[in-house]
Amino acid sequence: MRSSLFTIIALSVFILFTYSHETRMVKDEWLDEPLSVAAIYDSASVWVDSVYSSLSNREKIAQLFWLTVDPVDDRLAYNKIRDLIEDYQPGGVLFLSIKAERLVEAINDLQSVSKLPLLVSLDAEHGVAMRIKEAVEFPRAMTLGAIRNDTLIYEMGLEIARQFAILGLHVNMAPVADVNNNPANPVIGMRSFGEDPANVSRKSVAYMQGLQDGGIMAVGKHFPGHGDTDTDSHLALPLVNHSREQLDSADLVPFRALIEAGIWGIMTAHIEVPALESKKGVPASFSDKVVEGLLRDELGFEGLIITDAVNMQGAKVMGKAGEIDAKALIAGNDIVEFSENLPAAIAAVESAISDSLISWRDIERKCRRSLAFKYWLIERRVETDVDADKLVESINSDEALSLNQRLYNSAVTVLKNEDAFFSMSEIPVNYASVILGQAPELEAYYRNKDIPVYILPLNDNQAFMASIERLSQYVGYVVVVADSNWGRRAVNSSARSMLAKLLGKENSLFVYLGMPYHLSAWKEAKNARGVVMSYQNNEAARQAIVSFLSREIGADGLLPVTINGWYPAGSGIVVEYK
Repeated sequence: MRSSLFTIIALSVFILFTYSHETRMVKDEWLDEPLSVAAIYDSASVWVDSVYSSLSNREKIAQLFWLTVDPVDDRLAYNKIRDLIEDYQPGGVLFLSIKAERLVEAINDLQSVSKLPLLVSLDAEHGVAMRIKEAVEFPRAMTLGAIRNDTLIYEMGLEIARQFAILGLHVNMAPVADVNNNPANPVIGMRSFGEDPANVSRKSVAYMQGLQDGGIMAVGKHFPGHGDTDTDSHLALPLVNHSREQLDSADLVPFRALIEAGIWGIMTAHIEVPALESKKGVPASFSDKVVEGLLRDELGFEGLIITDAVNMQGAKVMGKAGEIDAKALIAGNDIVEFSENLPAAIAAVESAISDSLISWRDIERKCRRSLAFKYWLIERRVETDVDADKLVESINSDEALSLNQRLYNSAVTVLKNEDAFFSMSEIPVNYASVILGQAPELEAYYRNKDIPVYILPLNDNQAFMASIERLSQYVGYVVVVADSNWGRRAVNSSARSMLAKLLGKENSLFVYLGMPYHLSAWKEAKNARGVVMSYQNNEAARQAIVSFLSREIGADGLLPVTINGWYPAGSGIVVEYK
């Protein structure tokens, strides 16, 4: 059967070869009207018909499950996944942390034992560096949320799509479309574009369109919204106790925008939402009212519905491995991600069909949707030839590195700027730079300006206090907080207050590198003449601050979340240097 299937596929691809080259996915501009899901299904219909009819019933069911490949270098674990693919023919795989070279080797190997091309996915919210440490790491979503120019977000999506294609990947589990309206959220936080539904919508759509214009499926998550939770769904089932009105005015806004813009995939969340599902303890991802009723029927989403990983505790409240996989499909999901027991899952679906809990017509619809995207994302792709030993070099191109720096530069946010402090051509005499944490670029910058630099000890309060006392000889300070967690610890409160008092000196400046919510621990800094921040502490973020202080770039970032009792979301002063 395998050879006959390849013959069918080859003939179909030959028939559609001209079409696929005339309508190539990769574009040089941001489309106002991206390719619709319906158009994808129409273009793939001939291929889907031929392939679907060649599959056995078990293979049709298996197409609805994606396995996770981790760890790749554990031969026993890897061979187990490889055998499952060869024996059962699942629809796709998801990779976790891995080196670029090994990823390509593993993809090629697993594709070789699959009758149909596997959809290969990566959870790469801020680029492939989230899983491949050698790659350029683009900003987290919260950092991107500060950027006014959404075209930059689109360019990032397009660049990530280029990197995916080089590596043989097809699906990115991004963007995160959650509106993070709970500062204590333990699992979303910096993964969200912020608390403003309109800004989250714009950024999500820009990122999505960049990915999909580059030929990679975007998957908006976590539907219907994981932003207001105080529990991690990896560890338990979180409760989102929003009213339907709250959901409509906040949580669902970005998902509506993504659907209207033509997103191809949406991930359902393992969260309990009583306003949408009255049965207690049922996650949204297992509720037909949420998946079929709200997402499919009410919002009109026609693309691929994918569960969040079913190995999470938020999913396991529904039963054991295999059993829950079938329940997820019955609820309306098309793809079950991170299936832990594929044989049991297939058997459970067969039993559900026998018990009339799900029909073969349902299975066919789900399978055909998956196959259509396989055609679009894999069969039509014009392969990129890259030497195996130049993979990392190709990913970290000059263009990618330049774009990354532009993103961080554009996120720099000025929250206070009394008396045009940042326009001063020279730092005043008798100033000191005080650095909390690691910020080598800023340390070098001030040393080059002949400004004394004091690196404060973080783990010895007595030495910390002594250092602060030695600073009394200066008339002003540039206080750099490069460890945002330090200021939140109660044990450091007196030391933090002592440091913050330095900012009351005339024209002192506060530079903050870190998660914006943690800025609330530094309310004393409101006495400073100037407050400037980036949202992460890495080389590119620090360089952006140095470039700003050097007046090489201006600043027009906007705070994407509210800093409790200090600055509201949307705060930000435009500073321009001519």
